Amino acid sequence: MSIWKDRILSALLAVAVTGAATAAIWRFAPEKPQFTEGQLRSGITYEATGVAPDAVIATLEGNTAPAELLTYQIGYSCSYLNYMLQAYGGRELDLNEELPGAGDARSYILQQSLDLVKQQLLVENLAKKYGVTLSEAEEAELAADRESYIAELGEEGFRTEVYRLGLSEEGYERMMRANYLYQALYNSYSDPGSALYASDDVLHAYAAGQGYITVDHILIPSVDLTTREPLDEETVGQNRAQAEELLSQLRESEDPIARFKELADQYSQDTGRASYPDGYTFTSGAMVQEFEDAAYALGENEISEIVESPYGFHILLRKPLDVSAAADAVREEYFDAFILGEKDRAELQVSPAVEQMSVDAIYDALRAAQSAGQEAAGALDG
Repeated sequence: MSIWKDRILSALLAVAVTGAATAAIWRFAPEKPQFTEGQLRSGITYEATGVAPDAVIATLEGNTAPAELLTYQIGYSCSYLNYMLQAYGGRELDLNEELPGAGDARSYILQQSLDLVKQQLLVENLAKKYGVTLSEAEEAELAADRESYIAELGEEGFRTEVYRLGLSEEGYERMMRANYLYQALYNSYSDPGSALYASDDVLHAYAAGQGYITVDHILIPSVDLTTREPLDEETVGQNRAQAEELLSQLRESEDPIARFKELADQYSQDTGRASYPDGYTFTSGAMVQEFEDAAYALGENEISEIVESPYGFHILLRKPLDVSAAADAVREEYFDAFILGEKDRAELQVSPAVEQMSVDAIYDALRAAQSAGQEAAGALDG
């Protein structure tokens, strides 16, 4: 599924505001509370910016987003960018830094965070528009997720962990519900009773438009297909001669398409044939260049000459685009294209309160809140 779904699901389990590669649920010391009841009620949004956590900061076609949602997304975006800079650039995030093609980091993070807010509002709107709701099993799973955290942390501990994300319990639950709604929207594409249902024929037509083709082949190798080490010259010569003999049989056959399958089943040494007995359905960039160039040069039901690739000698048969395989190949892509199209169409209305949502202040406050939790966990370990 999309990256956005994983970001929502990361609320308590994945990368938080430290930018660490992995993170467990933050622990705190219940006998030494780190935050006052007033802090837990007002939230990091108000402490850092003076904006009430439930103040409306954005609206998408009547659906409103509270300020705390933007606070969380700013923290996540800062964390993610910080991690990427450390992993690939060897440096920590500087909000004044100019990012290639994106302006300064501060502006980039704010825009990315608003974009994530827009995506959540969009998912909620689409679910309402198409009557997509959570099943009883999904509602139970959502409740069980919350109960598992409370069982580990206690009620006060759970509130504290949510606070460290910049959220209220209501905001956290809304985000988690949006994640489930996203999955439910995706599932509706496979439900014939849904208004969003995309049949295999629709997906097949979409795949054809995206350049997908189906190609079967006979492979006689020039390398050891396990080690990729070259075969000796004598064996390579014998294998080429075998490929030429098979091609000759196809050229002489009265039904070369049927004969092709017989020969492929008997002689092809492609290790993937057991999983793909009728050939591969793919689009540009999926295969080695020699194979791909030859495949796209063929018309449907046309057989190639011998094609040499780093793997050996191929004889290709381009078949009509396989309906089922094409539908499976593009189902997620088609859904993502739908979501992106709806997102581009809709316009996010941003309130003046966003001007008070300082990226610097929010990131500092979130890091300070987490640091307090880490210090408390260290005290427990000690």
